[in-house]
Amino acid sequence: MSGLAQYTHLWKVPGAPLLLVGGVVARLGQGVTVLAWLLLVEAARGGFGEAGLVVACVSLATAATAPVAGRLADRYGPGRVLPLYATAYAVLQLLLLAAVLAGMPLILLCALGALSGAAFPAISPALRAAWTTLTNAGSGRSGMRQVAMAAESTLFELVFVVGPLIFSAFVLLGTPLGDALSMGSSTAGPAAALVFASLCTGLGTLVVARGRAMRGLHYDAPPTRGIGPLRVPALRTVLLCAAGIAFSFGGAPVAIAAYTKAHDGTSADGVTGVLIAVWSIGSAAAGLWYGSRTFRGSLGRRFLALLAVLAVGYAAWALMPNSYALGALLFVSGAVIAPALTVEAELVSQAVPEPMLNEAYTWLTTVNLAMAALGSAVTGALADRPDGHIWGFLAAAGATALAAVAAATGTLEPATPDPEVLDETSHVDHREEAPWNTG
Repeated sequence: MSGLAQYTHLWKVPGAPLLLVGGVVARLGQGVTVLAWLLLVEAARGGFGEAGLVVACVSLATAATAPVAGRLADRYGPGRVLPLYATAYAVLQLLLLAAVLAGMPLILLCALGALSGAAFPAISPALRAAWTTLTNAGSGRSGMRQVAMAAESTLFELVFVVGPLIFSAFVLLGTPLGDALSMGSSTAGPAAALVFASLCTGLGTLVVARGRAMRGLHYDAPPTRGIGPLRVPALRTVLLCAAGIAFSFGGAPVAIAAYTKAHDGTSADGVTGVLIAVWSIGSAAAGLWYGSRTFRGSLGRRFLALLAVLAVGYAAWALMPNSYALGALLFVSGAVIAPALTVEAELVSQAVPEPMLNEAYTWLTTVNLAMAALGSAVTGALADRPDGHIWGFLAAAGATALAAVAAATGTLEPATPDPEVLDETSHVDHREEAPWNTG
């Protein structure tokens, strides 16, 4: 089957169009909110320190509470849980916006930020769980899992290409919006972008959650106990690898910004945005290509190879003489990202029983957010040193190399299911899969 035919076949899976298109809309705000909050709070309060603190409260609260949301989705079904989270998140984000514009105390902004972060709907884990179930052994579509996960990873990459462009459009509209709303243009643009992002997340998640695929994700299994999917050794290894990857993803943009500052003078900010976009485009293009191909060999070996190439790519960034050369290498090295994230999702899907998938994928969210924040902070400190961008690139390479070591020495593909985990899921009722089975 050709590459295009595989994606066409995926589109025809019952429930798939809403997962693909609705999933993009529901997550479009993620490409807007961080930058919008940073610039809005800075404009309203006069400093990036307070702005960074508010953003950190949102992100850390999401990281801390995501597995709780995942466990609830596994127990009651994402079709029931996600709408509640989406509604609460949209309302709290708008309350935070009102509090910032009203000049409320910083402690209140941080509290509202943390509450909204804790209410963030775990839509990406739910989408991956849905694709895993839609392509399980009983569905007759197990051969489509790679293309499904590749499409999911690629579309998520595009969110972070399109999102900043949408934010830029709102910033350009800042002056007319400010005149119409009797507020400064520096606050009107980001504020409008945040309203847009809240509506996308809230309404988009509501629509996806009520779709056929999400409504069918309900398991007649006993409630998960204790650490749940973390008892699976393969998941723990994947999370260790994800920690290194996320550290590099958090630090790389900071190091790129330091590089352009050293090489491009007054054009640094614009060049930084272009370079990061090129990096993401390379990843998205490779993700589409990867999903359309058939590979032999184990997922674990493939994951190890991708991590090794990614680490080498980061190290090679340090050798680039100018931004043109760096941009070309970013496109090439970015081509590893979406395939690596696709394999990462596949490894989770084959290691964890279906009734625990939402929670398992939310643990990835927790690790990704926490380690990306750490990578950004560490690289920021390194960037202030002489030749700081080089140290930043090497830090990203080192973190990814450690992830490769974890992949090489740990268990990525379980030979046999964990008896304790199987005991918790032994009463799973798969009758809900019947409407999707076209085999």
